[in-house]
Amino acid sequence: MVKPHPNRTHSGPSRRRDTTSFAGLALHRDLIGKAFTAIVVAFILSAIGLNTFLARRQTHEQENSVGTLHEWGRLKRDLDQVQQIMLDEHGELNTLIGTRAFYKRAPYHFPMATLLDLTNDARSGCRDRQDCLSRLDELDDLMRKLGEHSQALAIRVNERPGSVSLGDPELSEIDAYFYSVLEHVVDVRMEADATLDSVVSKSSSDSKWVSNALLVSGFTAAALLLVLLRWNARIARRLRAALRLADSARARYQRFFDEHPLPIWIYDNESLRLVAANGAAQRSFGYQEEELLDMSLEDVHPADEFGRLKTFFEASAGATFGETRAAGVWHYQTRAGEQKSMAVHHLNVAFEGRASTMAVMVDVTLELVARAELFESKQTLEYVLDHIPQGIAWKNAKHRYVGGNEIYARDAGLPSREALIGLSDHDLLWGTDANVAQDEDVRVMSGQLTRRHFERRSIAVNGSEVWISETKLPLKDQNGNIVGVLIAYDNITARRNAELVLRLQGRAIDASINGIVIAEVRPERNVVMFANAAFERITGYSSAEVTGSDCDSLFHLTGDPQKWAEVRAALDHHTEANVTLSCFRKNGERFWNNVLVAPVRDEQGHVTHHVGVMSDVTALVEYQARLEHQAKYDVLTELPNRTLLDERLSEAIKRASDANSQVSVLFLDLDRFKEVNDSLGHRVGDTLLASVARRLQRLVRSTDLVARYGGDEFIIVAARASSEQLVPMLERLNAAMTEPFYVGERELYVEASIGVSTFPQDGADADTLIRNADAAMYLAKSRGRNGYQFYRPELNRAAAERLQLSTRLRRAAKTKSLQVAYQPQIDMVTGRIFGAEALLRWHDAELGVVSPAVFIPIAEETGLIQGIGEWVLRTACEQASQWRAQGLPPIRVSVNVSPVQLERSDLVGVVRAALHDSGCAADMLELEVTEGALMRNADDAARVLHDLRELGVKIAIDDFGTGYSSLSYLQRFSVDRIKIDKVFVQEIGRGTEYEALTLAVIAIAEALKFDVIAEGVETDVQRGFLVDHGCSEGQGFLYSAAVSGDAIAGMLRAAAAQADVRQQGEYAD
Repeated sequence: MVKPHPNRTHSGPSRRRDTTSFAGLALHRDLIGKAFTAIVVAFILSAIGLNTFLARRQTHEQENSVGTLHEWGRLKRDLDQVQQIMLDEHGELNTLIGTRAFYKRAPYHFPMATLLDLTNDARSGCRDRQDCLSRLDELDDLMRKLGEHSQALAIRVNERPGSVSLGDPELSEIDAYFYSVLEHVVDVRMEADATLDSVVSKSSSDSKWVSNALLVSGFTAAALLLVLLRWNARIARRLRAALRLADSARARYQRFFDEHPLPIWIYDNESLRLVAANGAAQRSFGYQEEELLDMSLEDVHPADEFGRLKTFFEASAGATFGETRAAGVWHYQTRAGEQKSMAVHHLNVAFEGRASTMAVMVDVTLELVARAELFESKQTLEYVLDHIPQGIAWKNAKHRYVGGNEIYARDAGLPSREALIGLSDHDLLWGTDANVAQDEDVRVMSGQLTRRHFERRSIAVNGSEVWISETKLPLKDQNGNIVGVLIAYDNITARRNAELVLRLQGRAIDASINGIVIAEVRPERNVVMFANAAFERITGYSSAEVTGSDCDSLFHLTGDPQKWAEVRAALDHHTEANVTLSCFRKNGERFWNNVLVAPVRDEQGHVTHHVGVMSDVTALVEYQARLEHQAKYDVLTELPNRTLLDERLSEAIKRASDANSQVSVLFLDLDRFKEVNDSLGHRVGDTLLASVARRLQRLVRSTDLVARYGGDEFIIVAARASSEQLVPMLERLNAAMTEPFYVGERELYVEASIGVSTFPQDGADADTLIRNADAAMYLAKSRGRNGYQFYRPELNRAAAERLQLSTRLRRAAKTKSLQVAYQPQIDMVTGRIFGAEALLRWHDAELGVVSPAVFIPIAEETGLIQGIGEWVLRTACEQASQWRAQGLPPIRVSVNVSPVQLERSDLVGVVRAALHDSGCAADMLELEVTEGALMRNADDAARVLHDLRELGVKIAIDDFGTGYSSLSYLQRFSVDRIKIDKVFVQEIGRGTEYEALTLAVIAIAEALKFDVIAEGVETDVQRGFLVDHGCSEGQGFLYSAAVSGDAIAGMLRAAAAQADVRQQGEYAD
């Protein structure tokens, strides 16, 4: 019998000190001894190696030192030759100055080639030292410059003999370069000497160090060798004792291997041959020991496992000695040809000195067969459950799910039936009803109910509500004990919904406001089977009166035979029809009836019935008629609106074109209507518009059309009106519009500006005629209002120019191409600058300088003034802060606010942000508002001005005297100053009434305690008049035009300098 190697045996932890533990201890110590021996030997070898390395290193260093000494010695010799040549040649140069011989010899006087060769040869002695090489590079450069200067000197001697003497500046430069060369030579030689001393010193030091290291390592190696010999003697004694213990343990482990009840064998890892097998293995496989030991693993495994076997051995190749691992279940062939399944565990061992594996096997053949049968049975049951169209599940007594089919898991919102196991109803979609479900489970399991069947609501995965029919039964084990509950249910949502739909449809038909008639299709007839209550309410005929009659009998209800024919055709051809026709009720009353007829088909697609639905749409028809009227007529004035105007004007143009006649378009816009609307409210404004519409209709001919175009704009279309007829009509219109309108107790006055265009000369279509009449109306407004103008072609050019200006202004505002200039405000008595008005300027690349009088109205019309005004405000505040930061005298900056900006609800916030962001003090900012802007909405304006004053901002009324504000209104506004309009100022000295108006403005300012300033001061006469009558502040071309911020700063500096001069003069006096 082959015995296991004793090294394969090892015991677990034990408290007994038996021979086995002693043997193990001896082996352990043996391993420690071997390790110590290896360490000592390694150290001794390392010492020998270190000595060899140090010796070779010292030899190499000595060789390098000798080479260094040789190279630096050669460098010194080369430099000595350079020094000697330079000294010789320089002395000879001084003796030849000014002679012909100097000229002939000068280009070769300093042997540059020889000198440069010597320095290049000296480079090899530097041994890659960058400081040495840099010195030699500088030496080469100095010698080249020395040669260049000596050659230049020789050329000068040749051209002008005798011109060079020993005191010549050029010769001094040559001397300077000569001595610089000698200094560099000396520096390099000194560095070479220092290097040689360093090399000699280092070589001596290294020799001493190496000698000491050799002595230390030699003594250490000898000492360790003695220690090693004594250690090996002790290990030998302990090893002999361990071997004696191992011999007694071998017999004990051999008996354990042979008598173990589980099959065990050992195979060689390389050949896979069996090298040992116990009795259990022999009995299990039916082989004798000798037979097994002549076999390999391939002999006991079936052929279909060879591939798996090869893969397993490749994966196990890296297993460590003594490692135990589960190898899995393997199949084996017995001697009798049976196949057995074994669960195998492997242990890596050494058997007779070779790497081997011990396999311990457990027979699991019967277990695997039973498991396979159980799995097949379970698969069959699961297949049946998953294909039953019901949800099925079962729970234990603790209300936890034990199993279920896929339908139940899916309806519970779970990915699979396995996910259901272990959950309770609280964990599922219907968790809110879990307590009710568990109460039912308790009643079923307690025997109170042997069967529970009911219908209830539940929640679907998508969150919708579903209906289920559920059955619960007690679940019993093999002994008849109730251990849980079985649940089965059907989804009956479709059935419940169908029942509900039928009930709702029946109820809907009965409660429908539409009349419903159902007729059965019979040969040549459609017999009425049903009519609901709404049919009787709509028509006056009861269901009994029409049931059983032919649908044709209903024809007498309608008074529209043509539409009834469409219904009859749909019945004959089994199609749908939907018509609205005029009908009569039983009492003879006429109404509008919307009838829908549709066929009803059976499962085979045959038409069995017709359904008719009728609706009383009288109110809808009448409402649609009103809508059509409203779509073409203005609700406020009852005049045709823009839609009907386009239709009628286009029709008139076509008739005029056919008759070769004219059609004129009068575009009328009310003047100052916005003032009425803003001051008195929209209700008064709407009433005024209706009055204007009625007056216009009375003034035109019956053949003319008056339409409201939008807002306060009206259009009159006058067909076949000659110029002789148009002018009197226009005069009547203007005269009539000057008469007062009475709205309640108010007497209101508005005027109208009228533009006229005529077909065909002013346009061939409605859009062109209206557009051209609009352009003529704007011309009438610009010429004084309450007038009329006929269209001229150049008006389109003006409109195009306005469009171009608007487009380019928008681009300029976006690209910040506008500029802000500042006109100084002067104390006209002292000449002091106390403020500056910020004025917007625009210089366009194509249009040149554009006047503010041109582009400001466009900015207001297009809404650009909001952004532009805020930008000007911020720029002016930043400029005021810059002046103050430059140490200039503080001056106030004035910024104009347009009416559009004043009406903004956030103007105060914009001003506050501009002051905060720029750092400008509030009392250094003045906002100028025109009279007209204040009076557009006086209450809101007063509130805004009050809030601005609360910030500390100053307020001025611009262009005062040109508006229509009263003293009572002025007292309401929070104002600091008023500005006399330049129109008044420019008339001073001409003896006109404007002088009196100017004095009146000054008097008003004095009475209301306002400051006053005049703008547009251009002459000394104007200045004198204003100062004499109490207005000491002014601005205008007499002092300065609008200039840049830097120019204002210059003016302030100049004024400050003049003040200093005057002050110094006063001190001198």
